Amino acid sequence: MQILNTYLMKKILKKTVLSILLFSSLGIISSSFGQIFAQSSHSEADSTPIGAVIIMTSDDQGNPMVNPEKTTIKQGDEILVLNNLTKTQTFTNGNGTGDPMDAKVFTVDISQNSFAEYLASTAGNYSFYSKNDPNLNGELIVLP
Repeated sequence: MQILNTYLMKKILKKTVLSILLFSSLGIISSSFGQIFAQSSHSEADSTPIGAVIIMTSDDQGNPMVNPEKTTIKQGDEILVLNNLTKTQTFTNGNGTGDPMDAKVFTVDISQNSFAEYLASTAGNYSFYSKNDPNLNGELIVLP
């Protein structure tokens, strides 16, 4: 927990109001995250802005969902994807229905109660989903 909290505090000190919003949303769920720093591309000195947070979670009835379903960021920003569910999920571009671009731009496994970061290096509109639960899906818009 200390590693994650230290990481977030450094981000908040370096980033814009968006990072402050990130901390606020993480404050709600940070207690469920242990000392997990897996899948992260960030170093302590990394200054790449986090443009958005996508949370894989459950609704009030226990159905898996992505929040927010539609996310817009700038090219060069990173997305922090949190898996607050009870099993490993993926963050994969495409829709899982035979799309020829499926998993060609990004795909990463995210363990339960863990997170991953994705650097949005190419502008475009991307559908995304989890290979382990195709109902976990959304849209990522990367502006130039």
